[in-house]
Formats: sequence, structure tokens, C-alpha cells
Amino acid sequence: MTIKAPARLILTLLFVASALSARAALIDPVDFTTAGFVGMATQGPLDQPVLVNNYPEFTAIFGSSTAGLANPYLAPSVAGYFANGGVGLVVVRIASVDAATVIGVDGGAPGLRTGLQALLDVDEVSFIAIPGVATPAVQTAMIAHCENAGDRMAILDPASSNDVNAIQVQRSGLVTDNGFAALYFPWVQASPTGTSLLLPPSGFVAGAYSAKEPPDAPVGVIATASGVAYAVSAAEQDLLNPQGINAIRDLSGIRIWGARTLASSPDWIYVSSRRLGLFIEESIAQSTQWCLFEPNDFNLWAVLEQDMDDFLYELWVQAWLQGATPGEAYFANCGLGTTMTQTDIDEGRTILQMGFAPVRPVEFNVLSVVHQRPDLTAAQDMAATQLKLLPPTPNPFNPTTTLRFELTEDARVDLRVFDAAGRLVRTILADQWLSAGEYRRRWDGKDNGGRSVGSGVYLARIQGDGMVQLRRMVLVR
Repeated sequence: MTIKAPARLILTLLFVASALSARAALIDPVDFTTAGFVGMATQGPLDQPVLVNNYPEFTAIFGSSTAGLANPYLAPSVAGYFANGGVGLVVVRIASVDAATVIGVDGGAPGLRTGLQALLDVDEVSFIAIPGVATPAVQTAMIAHCENAGDRMAILDPASSNDVNAIQVQRSGLVTDNGFAALYFPWVQASPTGTSLLLPPSGFVAGAYSAKEPPDAPVGVIATASGVAYAVSAAEQDLLNPQGINAIRDLSGIRIWGARTLASSPDWIYVSSRRLGLFIEESIAQSTQWCLFEPNDFNLWAVLEQDMDDFLYELWVQAWLQGATPGEAYFANCGLGTTMTQTDIDEGRTILQMGFAPVRPVEFNVLSVVHQRPDLTAAQDMAATQLKLLPPTPNPFNPTTTLRFELTEDARVDLRVFDAAGRLVRTILADQWLSAGEYRRRWDGKDNGGRSVGSGVYLARIQGDGMVQLRRMVLVR
């Protein structure tokens, strides 16, 4: 009997490469357990993302009382999240539930964002909720937030706690082609804080997302729940499910019964497929950014293909992908004529493509991630004569690296160390005025908090008077 290969989703990753030298690092899986909530509380910092790891931590910072709040659902939803298996949770407290405050402002950098936009400060967030806020403006903003971030999903509450007709009208106004949101109905009677309350479902559902691995459907019994605001019948379930409305039903326990997104594309109609696609794409995108500093040639492409293959193979071994053989479960490509044209290479782009077969079959799909660098040609031409970052000198006996640079004229110099994903690790010089000459600075393998960092590829970046240069370093412990 011939085994038919399952359908595979295709992801395309696009990089713009430079001519600097680096070395491949293994692909590390990104976190998929962290939620982001926005809501009102009686105390705590406003418009700042705060990580909490359990409900007592939340109450210590934000309090447990909901007295006098226009929207009292944040605290019990946090309790419901942790009661249902939630792990990490990033909380943004807001001052009111008017749309402008909830949606917030994106000032373009951490500390300059408010409301929902403050969750952009935390890359680890994988799904978001604003418990009890279900206006069209806010939910449209939630979907846009997730689509623009490209690494998270929105869990949406019903505007009506118990109106089966209203939820269908609500759903008709929500658009996300590629399934970056899921809608749940109805509200749930539960006692996550010890008091029985009628609560929006998003907090409980987020707990299921956190507790389940990406290829698994986030369904099952809701802990602490005792009832539902509306009893969805089997006939109504058959009506709601094709619309992407996930019912919560009383069936030998209060259960999350649906697991569909709001995707208009059939490729991403299942929450599990959408989460798995985001996980694979983000993991590979973050762990292969080092290729920007590698010559864009056959040697690089072979390493990238092997790294992707190793990563996807491990997912297949863990039964995250379907297929009787690795060849039926996934593929990984990078090269001239397969993922790139000569024009791509001439313009400095490195394009990775991988196909995978989620456990739930769907049609082929293509995703792209673009790592776009600013044009530093002019600055580097100036740097050739005014500022030069020399190859770092590692110490083979301890994790100390000597960073050397030359100045042909006086300049303000900023020297920092970043990891391969572009995150700041250590500031060596902070906009310091230096005279012309040769300088040496040591990096001891620690971050700005004094913590030792792990082995891997790191980048030294030097800036001075509009000039920028990068050098790779390999730290081995």
C-alpha cells in the first residue's frame, strides 16, 4: 500500500546578508508558553509590561481587589490562566477601558509604548488577551498587533456573554486572513479566586494555550469552571464551528470544544497549525540571523539547510509533524535556483524555505520573514578611513575577548556586544569621546547584569559619528 505524503506548510525566510564573517549556531526553539494580558487593576505600574509567574505574584504587584474598576476581569482572568496550566504571563495595567487607552500608542521603542502596544516590548509573548473587552475597535487592533508582530495570536472574547446570534454578528466583523486570532463563546461561570463569578473565557483559554504544545489543540476541561452562560447545542455547534467560533460546552465538565482560528485562508484554520507555524518560523528566523554576517555562498546555504533539517527532524521525532519518514514530514531548502535567484544574491538576500506537515492536514502555504538592514555603505566607506573595528581576539583559556579598534581622528565611540538574535548583551563603551589612536577593550563573557552568557555567536558593534561596523565573535566555555 502506498502511503500518501501529508500536505505541508511552506515557510520562507528572507535575510539581507553582508560580507562579514560569522559561524552557524544551532536553532534554538523559542518560548511558546508566555501570554500577554492587558486590563485594569487597583494598583501597580501603568502601561508597563510586567512578568508574573503565578497568581500570588500578580496580587503582590497589582492587588486582588476589583472594587470600583470599570472592567473588573483582569485579576480573575489571571487566576484562571494559572489555574489552567499557564506558565509565564506579561501584564500591562491600563487606566481605563476606552478604546484609545486600551489600544495605546507605539512610540517605537521599549518604554515609549502604552496599552496593548506595550506588549511589543516583550518578544517572548506568544498569545494575547484583553479579558472582557470586545469592542470592534479593540479586537481589530489586537488582530493587527499580532499580524504586525508576526509571532503571536489574539484570543478574543465574545461581546455578549450569552447571545448566540450576537456572536455570529461579531465574528462577521473580524478579519484575519492568516489566522492570527481565535474567538470563543460563551462566558464561563467559575471560581478561580475562590468566589464564583461569570467571566470572559479568554483567561482560561490562554491557560490552555500555555499548557499545550503548539501542535496540540488547546481544548479540554476548564479548571474551576462550574457552568456556562449559554448552553450551545450540537446543532448550534455545527453552525458556529465552520465560522471559526469556538464553543465552550458543558459536556461532562465545562470544556473548550473548538480549536479554529478566524482565518479566511484554509491553510491556517486550526489553532494548532497556526501556533506550530509561528513557532517554527520564529525559531528559525531568530537562530539564523547570524547569516547576515556570512558570505552569501554555497557554504552558507549548506549549513543553513543542515541546521533547518536538524531542527525539523527533532520536531518529527517528537511527533510534532506527521509523516512516515522525515521526507514526508518536512523539507528544508536554501540555495541558488531553489530559493534564490541571482538577483537575490546580488542584492544581498539569503532566503530559507522549509515545508512541514502539521499533524492536522492543511493545504500548502508560504510565509516570509524579512531581515532588512539599513544601507550602511556610505557609513562604512567613511569608517574605512576614520574608524576600524579589528578582528576580536578570543582567549582560549577563559571566556575573555579583546575588542580592538582604531580611530584616525577624534570621535565619540559606542561599543556594544549583541547576541545572534540582535539583543543587547553588554555595553563596553557608551558614547564616549576618544582621541585618535588604537584601543583595546575586554569583554569578560558577561552581560550588563554581571551574569555569564552561554557559548555561541556574538556580535561586536561599534558606532562613531555616523559610522557603524560589526564583527562576529565565537564564545566557547
